[in-house]
Amino acid sequence: MKGGAENRTISQVNTPKSFMMVLGKRYRVYFNPQTGFWYTAFDGGGGRGRISLGVKTRPEAEVAVMRLDAPRRTEPERPPTRWGELQTGFIAHKVSTGRAKKTISRYTAALDAFTRYLASKKIERADEIALSVLEGFVGFRTSGDEDADEKTAYTDALVIKGAMKWASKPARKLLMGNPALDWETPEPVKPKRRAYKAEEVASLESGVRRWLRPIITTLAWTGMRIDELSNLRWKDIDIDQRVIRISVQEEWKPKGRRDRTVPMHPTVEAVLRLQPIGKYVFRGPRGGRITETRCLACLKADQRKLNLQDGDLHGFRRFFATTMMQAGVSAENVRQWGGWKSLETMLRYLADVDVKDSVAAMQQAAKRLTAS
Repeated sequence: MKGGAENRTISQVNTPKSFMMVLGKRYRVYFNPQTGFWYTAFDGGGGRGRISLGVKTRPEAEVAVMRLDAPRRTEPERPPTRWGELQTGFIAHKVSTGRAKKTISRYTAALDAFTRYLASKKIERADEIALSVLEGFVGFRTSGDEDADEKTAYTDALVIKGAMKWASKPARKLLMGNPALDWETPEPVKPKRRAYKAEEVASLESGVRRWLRPIITTLAWTGMRIDELSNLRWKDIDIDQRVIRISVQEEWKPKGRRDRTVPMHPTVEAVLRLQPIGKYVFRGPRGGRITETRCLACLKADQRKLNLQDGDLHGFRRFFATTMMQAGVSAENVRQWGGWKSLETMLRYLADVDVKDSVAAMQQAAKRLTAS
């Protein structure tokens, strides 16, 4: 090609086996006599590379380089992604993968909180979210009008990290890179949540309002989560074999999205035999489905009337794990009954041992060792 170097698409050096091509990138094209093929080394546009063109003549090499460069010269630039677009896409993706409604709500709440944070920074575009911006989110979430606790801010940060990772996948073309890769989000150290004691469970089983009593008994002696209990159907109960099957359903999935079987404690079997037959095992005061919100509100009200320390529905799950372990059930059995993903997770549910129980356990161990 003729003309000044500044106007040429292809510029050549005098060496017959090496020349330059300036297109979307700057390419040095050369022949390797050892392999018999032409190669190119290129740089520009934020990257470098060296590849074989797979051809053996110079004309073929020129055409191959232009084809190699063509996608960069013809592909239109995508407008910057706005944060709202990224958020909507991420939630739609999670819905499409079958996440539970409760999980989607938690993701949405975390992303909405981050949206408020970006608004305070006057940031609308996702590519403006740098590491320094991300590192200020937890402080924003735990102060001022937000006033969330450290655990909530931590779980929100994990959701934001997940959204950034999702958006930075090359095929999605939403972010050029992942600014959250170096964002350190240490889990806050919090004291163990309280587990019910045996005498508290006994008081609640007999002292709460009548419709709530079988629910308390079943939660305490199966380790089931409240949403598992509210979705428990009579078809999941096998009285003859004394087992409860917690099963993935078309419209609902247990946490972990896996089936499991829980053997019946005698008190649970007695409770189930008294429940009216219908689609679902447990009913509210008016005969409808039970809900976590209603059960928790009534539990707390009854605890106040009974002068018992305030506790939540998940406390029965901690009671179950602690009681079964103290009764000598193997850790793996307890893990499987309760549906914990790992032993490490389950062990977090065990109540701290008080001094009296600790001393009694040592004395009992000493007696067994002496007897043996």
